[in-house]
Amino acid sequence: MKKWCRTFLISCLLCILLCTLAQAADGETLRVGLKYSSDAMSAANLQNYSAFGGYALGYFDIDGSFEELGALPQSYEKITVTTDTTYHVQLSGMFYDYDDASRAAVQYSGGFAAYENGVFYVRVGSYTSLSAAQSAAMQYGGTAVGGSSTGVTVIVTGTDTVLFEFDCGGGENLGILPVETREKTVTWFRGYRYYGGFEYRRASGGNISVINVVDLEDYVKCVIPWEMSSDWPVEALKAQAVCARTYAVCQTKHRAQGFDICATTHCQVYQGTAASGANSDAAVDQTAGEFLYYGGKLVQEAVYYSSNGGASEDSLNVWGSDVGYLKGKIDPYEGKIASIIPKYNWSTTFTASELTTLLNNRGYGVGTVKNAYVSAYTDTGNVYSITFTGTSGSKTIVREACRSLLNLRSQRFTINGGGSGNTYSVNDTGESVALSSASAVDSGGRSSALSGNVYVITSSGTSQLEPRTPTSSSGSFVISGSGYGHNVGMSQWGAYSMANLGYSYRDILQFYYTDVSVR
Repeated sequence: MKKWCRTFLISCLLCILLCTLAQAADGETLRVGLKYSSDAMSAANLQNYSAFGGYALGYFDIDGSFEELGALPQSYEKITVTTDTTYHVQLSGMFYDYDDASRAAVQYSGGFAAYENGVFYVRVGSYTSLSAAQSAAMQYGGTAVGGSSTGVTVIVTGTDTVLFEFDCGGGENLGILPVETREKTVTWFRGYRYYGGFEYRRASGGNISVINVVDLEDYVKCVIPWEMSSDWPVEALKAQAVCARTYAVCQTKHRAQGFDICATTHCQVYQGTAASGANSDAAVDQTAGEFLYYGGKLVQEAVYYSSNGGASEDSLNVWGSDVGYLKGKIDPYEGKIASIIPKYNWSTTFTASELTTLLNNRGYGVGTVKNAYVSAYTDTGNVYSITFTGTSGSKTIVREACRSLLNLRSQRFTINGGGSGNTYSVNDTGESVALSSASAVDSGGRSSALSGNVYVITSSGTSQLEPRTPTSSSGSFVISGSGYGHNVGMSQWGAYSMANLGYSYRDILQFYYTDVSVR
């Protein structure tokens, strides 16, 4: 009996724990950096989308929950958060809460409430110099304050009327949330409407970083239409939703800047509700709380791209890191819809002179370029390396640099105009052999692009093949390829094609990512 009770108790505790974790996931919030670093602002305007107006003032705690300090009246529809370089007079006395401080402030012309390091004060006036504020302080019997490197000021947009000041020395950041019902708040900021609230970070002087604090599912709804058209098949949109959600919660590269993820292509494009639609919103709702897992853990890099041109690629052959779920494979789906994919097949031409200048500017000088050729392909037929030869030597570029150096649309292409970089002479006889897609296999059965010396086994034993170095006869090099993107992870157009063929979003994800589960 005791054993049964103990088992029952443990089961109950596990259920409670799992429910708690599920609730935490359902209510997860993200901090999205909108303006920061060189784009940080000295003044950031907000306009309440609701006709009711009004804003709650406070701060967001570590998990994104809003802690309200007070609220501005409904009449304040448009407000601005500034660094405020003016000085004020702080009256003697501290107040228990925002309402007490506000009631005391209205007794003075130009009075307003301020919150500094957990305490409320009343401040009055705005002065351009510390000495002017000190003179006024003598009249009020207060203290001159201002010039803080971490403080921010809320004013009525288009005026110098101060409504509130906030300064916690960078330990907490001012948070503003539209009043309304708090369930689906929407605010205008620089021409775009955003769900959630805003955080203003000024941790060490300078301008203000503007951060949108938003529910994870609302964030995903705003991201999807920028990555896929909202009228695409719903199963493709659902696959994109799982990718975007998984990618977002795993990002840490902006944590030192005070937020989780940025709003640009550096992370994921995010411009509020501008492009959201019923179809894409439904895809997010139907996959709410679902993520990609590999080996029982969240997929850290649920990366994707527009199209692969016929085959995805191992992350090892693009970024140099071997990731179990990012393995390349031949893609039979994109080709079925190639005619509707914009610029699916592409071509660009470089002259030898242009390549010479480009290589010199990037520190890869080989003298005057005589030839450029693909010197190694991957197992799936994507480019692994390009070799440039010139009057002063040769240089081989590998992995993603093949695409980025030449600003190409994808990693899947050929170069015409020079000779084949994989042509070797045999035993100095003038005979040659072309190794168009050679690879090396190690003792563990793993294959990698061929590099270094190449040998052939003949009746006389093992002989080293000598690479031939052909030259361009036309003086120009035509690069022809297909696809658009880095080729690692999910092809968005491939997802479109699979969805049209009746595959589910789980099928799509499990095709483009290796050995993953969705839950």
